[in-house]
Amino acid sequence: MEKQDTKILNLEEINEILTDALLKVSTRKISLKQAITISKLAQSLTKNIVAIDLKNRVEFLEQHLKNIQ
Repeated sequence: MEKQDTKILNLEEINEILTDALLKVSTRKISLKQAITISKLAQSLTKNIVAIDLKNRVEFLEQHLKNIQ
């Protein structure tokens, strides 16, 4: 299997994708079903980004507290 380059999306990029999907639905360039799929994927990505960000912040605080003691 060939390894593909992956890009990490941030919340702003996810919002741009959702905005683009909404505009395409309104101009009938994509179906509502396709837009719903995009929305579900974006929602999952957003939850993961927030969870990773929270994890990184907690790890930073834990490390900072260890350095203080």
